Amino acid sequence: MAKSAVPPYIPAFHSISLTSEPRAMAKLQPLETFSLQETEDGYRLLVSAIGGEALYVSITPAQMDDIIESLEAAMGGEEEEGVEDDEGF
Repeated sequence: MAKSAVPPYIPAFHSISLTSEPRAMAKLQPLETFSLQETEDGYRLLVSAIGGEALYVSITPAQMDDIIESLEAAMGGEEEEGVEDDEGF
């Protein structure tokens, strides 16, 4: 079987270093801007921190699915259909 020249997508929650040198952990900064736009071949994400530069990233539909699954897992799983959080309001 032929190997792909493109490395597999690895979710952002996992970090892989391509060098043997240890990297310092980036300082966490508060989120200032979050914007998602659909493009012809996926999505474009804009993220910036307070006092930091904006970062634009392209996201494939498969990567977006992985992001959604990660967020759902972090929030405690998928909602049941027909059930809303604000039922009492």
